[in-house]
Amino acid sequence: MSLGDDEICLYYLPAGTTILVSPYITHLHPQFWHDPETFDPERFSPARSNDRPRYIYFLFGGGSRKCIGNNFALVEAQLILATLMQRYHFEVAPGWWVDPEPLITLRPKDGLWMKVANKFS
Repeated sequence: MSLGDDEICLYYLPAGTTILVSPYITHLHPQFWHDPETFDPERFSPARSNDRPRYIYFLFGGGSRKCIGNNFALVEAQLILATLMQRYHFEVAPGWWVDPEPLITLRPKDGLWMKVANKFS
């Protein structure tokens, strides 16, 4: 909530205005992310991240209210992805459309149907 009157990008905000920042919109903004809808883990490498504003990616919040489990979740996700990607090939099922459903976290509405193939068979 704004403490006083303010103006952001030519929009007048009176004192007491509730201001929300959308992670979904921010995380897909082309000014900060090249080809934002493509899976590209290298976009987070130090060489490609240095020029981005500090809080442009805030999956776990930021500052003093940042999720206490963020580091564990990121390491866990990397280990699971690395293990699965070594053994399997994943593809979205033919004809399946991913429809985002914004709840507490953003998730695919009706799940995510995938074709999974063993790389060794």
